[in-house]
Amino acid sequence: MSKEDSLYEQRIEIPEEVQVEVDGKTVKVSGPKGTLERAFPEPQTVINLEGNELVAGTHIARKHTKALVGTVVAHVRNMIVGVTLGYTYEMKVVYSHFPINVEVKGDEVLIKNFIGERGVRTARIMGDVDVKAREDEVIIDGIDIENVSQTAAN
Repeated sequence: MSKEDSLYEQRIEIPEEVQVEVDGKTVKVSGPKGTLERAFPEPQTVINLEGNELVAGTHIARKHTKALVGTVVAHVRNMIVGVTLGYTYEMKVVYSHFPINVEVKGDEVLIKNFIGERGVRTARIMGDVDVKAREDEVIIDGIDIENVSQTAAN
């Protein structure tokens, strides 16, 4: 994408160990830890590969469309970090009087004895995320930051 084609653009340098494919508005990022794919359907944005750089731009230089370009760049940057390093959330189980028990069963995290409740609370595990529950710690690992953080929030 040349300067004549676009009024506003941002570039991301792609590391050597990462492969990026752009098919229209879909970006596929592959690396040592796995592969992530995401569609960016915003009609105002244009996504291209130029050598070892991904270029996101827009033909409309308004505040909203510039923000969309920044969003695309941030998502792709998070995808690159995810497939190279991955994301890990470490959560501490804290209680005062009633000891909480946490265990992983299938695609759910079971929370028992929360505030002394007899029922079991459940939290969904989103996407391809690995969850390990120890005595007072829950460790959430994955390559997609959105799935890892949403699992932690659940």
